[in-house]
Amino acid sequence: MAGETAKCEALCLAVHPWSRTSHVVSWLTKQGVVKTVVKGAVRPKSAFLGQYDLNYECEIVYYRRARGNLHALRECVPRKMRENMRGSFRALALAGYVRSLVGELATEGADEWYRLSDDTLGRIENAHTPEDLLGCMARFELHAMRLAGVMPDFSGYDPSSQWSAFSISSGAFGAFGEGRCLRIARQTAQWLENPDCVSGNMQILLDAARVIGVFYQFHLDCAVETRREVLRLILHNENEKVENK
Repeated sequence: MAGETAKCEALCLAVHPWSRTSHVVSWLTKQGVVKTVVKGAVRPKSAFLGQYDLNYECEIVYYRRARGNLHALRECVPRKMRENMRGSFRALALAGYVRSLVGELATEGADEWYRLSDDTLGRIENAHTPEDLLGCMARFELHAMRLAGVMPDFSGYDPSSQWSAFSISSGAFGAFGEGRCLRIARQTAQWLENPDCVSGNMQILLDAARVIGVFYQFHLDCAVETRREVLRLILHNENEKVENK
């Protein structure tokens, strides 16, 4: 209800300047996306200095204003700071993409989006190779499609054939000629069907990312340019290695 104080766990999605000394912070909570004004956030003696940043999971207390969607942050205590990310520009870029997509799509079922985001950021923090990061990205995108209600069915591939035809429009395996189709290798289809399994095969993950990208653009059309740039950063100096294998 408006005019009450709320306390909850929250993931920091974005931080924007509000004035010379204040911020507007967007949070993902289990109840949805919440925006708070942090007055005096950058003043030298502010109680909020170091208490929130991008990718942080915090416990926040905020006052729900009766009008508008900007509420007043009262307290903030960091619970997960994910400091290991800060040494990797690839990890930070991927985390930024995750936050951007979540902020755009998490309109319903926020508790599931919260769990997915928290889990994905944890995986990114513990990723050590480009393969790890690419796997994190593809896994997140597949689960995000499920939550957005456009999850394709990757279970219908032919296990006896090296390739199967996948229809982008219907989101299922079928015959060529049914709209736009992609040829998906059996091993790639197996991973797409079960993205929670770990794969260190860069080629499988690249093929999976390509399929997901085409499907995203056809059905969601969100953050396309950001996704392309994040992939470029993750794969920097890796494409030549894959081609030379």
